[in-house]
Amino acid sequence: MPDARVKFSGREFVLSDRLATAGRSSDNDIAFVDDSNVSRYHVEIEPRDAEYWVIDLSSSNGTTVNGEKLTGERLLKDGDKIVLGGSAEMEFTTGEASGVRADAASAGAAGGAVSAAPKPKKKTAKAKSDDSSASSGGIETEAAAASGGTKNLLIIAGILCCVALLCVVGGAAAFYFSRKSGCKATAEITKPETGETISNPTQIEVEAKDTGCVAKAMFLLDGAEIAEADGEPYTATIDPNNFPDLSDGGNHSLQIVLVDQAGKEMPQTKSVLLAFDTRAVGKPSPSVEITAGNTNQQGQAEQPSGPVSTNVTLLDTQKMTIDLVKQFHGGFTYNVSNKQMLEEIQKMIPQYAQEGYFARAQGYRDAINVAYVREQHLDATLGFMLAMSRSKFMPTKQGDNEGLWQMSSTFVTSNGYNGVCGTETLSDPSQNCAAKASALYMKAIVYGVFDGDEVYAAAAFGKSPADAVAWKATLPANRTDVWNVIKTAPEREQLVRFFAAAIVTENPQKFGLKNDHPLSDLYRVTQ
Repeated sequence: MPDARVKFSGREFVLSDRLATAGRSSDNDIAFVDDSNVSRYHVEIEPRDAEYWVIDLSSSNGTTVNGEKLTGERLLKDGDKIVLGGSAEMEFTTGEASGVRADAASAGAAGGAVSAAPKPKKKTAKAKSDDSSASSGGIETEAAAASGGTKNLLIIAGILCCVALLCVVGGAAAFYFSRKSGCKATAEITKPETGETISNPTQIEVEAKDTGCVAKAMFLLDGAEIAEADGEPYTATIDPNNFPDLSDGGNHSLQIVLVDQAGKEMPQTKSVLLAFDTRAVGKPSPSVEITAGNTNQQGQAEQPSGPVSTNVTLLDTQKMTIDLVKQFHGGFTYNVSNKQMLEEIQKMIPQYAQEGYFARAQGYRDAINVAYVREQHLDATLGFMLAMSRSKFMPTKQGDNEGLWQMSSTFVTSNGYNGVCGTETLSDPSQNCAAKASALYMKAIVYGVFDGDEVYAAAAFGKSPADAVAWKATLPANRTDVWNVIKTAPEREQLVRFFAAAIVTENPQKFGLKNDHPLSDLYRVTQ
């Protein structure tokens, strides 16, 4: 693997045999935290055998390499200029190329010093020595002395040039290698975990290895040092009251940096994304007032009868969203603390904070539990929340769509999802057919496309499996940061509706829905 580096903002990042990322977020290996043109996670630089490839992560403002737009990925060559978002510049260089230039310069300097020393012209000297004039002998002696002195001076000059060049090259090499620490220690923050909200003083816990060469550890929050630990166990306390400005509903990066005995810093690759609840001392959070209506005997929503809830803050929305994603299985990690995403969810909440959903859902409990859990081995959460987000448990036909999950008969029939329905239809009052067809469809999307990831499957609802595969191919491999991964408007709206419906129906009392209960009360299936 060549000794490759990326130069940026007057600094250098030494690439190794692991994937490196560049973007606006401070937890990138190469970060442009103040450049709004750069996406949070803009590009990756991936090592493959003895080469490095740059990959654009569907960035908002694009990437260029040597002035050419980057689409997908591209092999990097020494001297390539990479520009993120039209403003953040990086240069890819390899140690092999710079080493060749240094060797050539060294050889050229040595050759010049040798060729500059004139060879003694013996024939001319001999002719002069044959003259009988006494003065000619004196001239020969003086010329010989001058020739010998010049030769000696040139030899000395050549030696000094070589020594100077060696000092320069050796000094440059020593400077370069002195920047790289020989310490192999590693550390990873184990507590708190990504996605947590810090509302009380919390101890930072670290798992570290090979720390005999470590002098201390530093903890950085959004790139600024907040604490140090001089010895193991490397730990510190993070108090949210010290960071009132971070009570913004957004996520903030906590990172550990090891420092070796020589004072060289070793930033660790993993960071933890946290939210802060500092309402007692911080800025007031945005809030939303919920107005809800009743339903009539036909299950239709009536006009709102007035406010049924007090304020719900952005931090409340964040906590409920984080709690919701924990209900899904599969071991996936989601960052759902993006401020813009939470604000969009808040705007959508009033459409779902309406009384009566629990009574309507109760009538379809067995149909959903049997189809989703017992038959297709999906989370009941997915079936109930999708039904709430798409129909509010009112299966009235709207255009071509019908049933609790608002699917069209054409889509269900063309994909063969109605094979389990027998003579029933999507509009059948029992909703058994709708439940079976939607569960069969979601199984194909969840497991056939997204490898068990139900959150992204919910965002893709309505796509055929082939279209879902094509959409997934446009997403980066790391899909943790949900809002910044899903950039297209239709999928974002489906995701927002899914979360808005879900947090209302799991927290009805929070929204003043006194006669409703959490939908999770309906998840239990009789075995």
